[in-house]
Amino acid sequence: MNKVIKKGIFAPDIHYPLQDKESMNILMKFTKKFKPDYFIFGGDQMDMESISFYNKNKPKLLENKRLIDDYNGFQNNVLDKVNDILPEECEKYFMIGNHEYRVVRLIETDTQYEGFIELENNLDLSDYKVIDYNGFIQLGHMVFIHGIKYNTYFAKYNLLEYNENIFCGHVHKLQMFTKCSPLDGNPKIGVGVPCLCDTNPQWKRGEPNDWMHGFLYFYLHEDGNFTFYIPIIVDGKVVINDKVYHG
Repeated sequence: MNKVIKKGIFAPDIHYPLQDKESMNILMKFTKKFKPDYFIFGGDQMDMESISFYNKNKPKLLENKRLIDDYNGFQNNVLDKVNDILPEECEKYFMIGNHEYRVVRLIETDTQYEGFIELENNLDLSDYKVIDYNGFIQLGHMVFIHGIKYNTYFAKYNLLEYNENIFCGHVHKLQMFTKCSPLDGNPKIGVGVPCLCDTNPQWKRGEPNDWMHGFLYFYLHEDGNFTFYIPIIVDGKVVINDKVYHG
């Protein structure tokens, strides 16, 4: 029997300051107890709505919203708190999602912002491996991405595109697709992980959606194989390993 030697957490789509506070509280409580060897911020940690192209020339939507306030709030209310509970030897990753990439898009549009608004100039990411937009993390036979498609069958698309066991956020809901090779019978899986943000944000204007709250935790065996679980948080409550977590 292979020894389980590593364990980790994949937490995508916080969208600060639009995070779901109950779901974040559960993530924090579980992380403290779980003591992961890997912790992955899976992209879209921040919403960046103050510099969103979709809010351009809409001053009412930007009232009292400042990018510096979002940076300071995320540092104090999320990043620092996560750092405080992670084991010292934990490997920490910060993936750039499409929302963080709004910073790059703004600088491409107006170069006067260069050197001022980048993440590395406003957040303390010195302990993190920062993964570029559309980059990936490979741990054993697990590959983590933020997400490249927002469609009905995104888990299948990711699996066929990468041809690896692929785990993503981006779409804010749970989805899985599996296939087996006829040559060796080994299964591969594409997995979409739910979000940790508000499932009814203001910008959707009450439009129905199928977003879900949750995150992924996993065990990595020394041969690269893995076991993973995705607890689904409903009404600020979830059961993990016979323990009830309340937000």
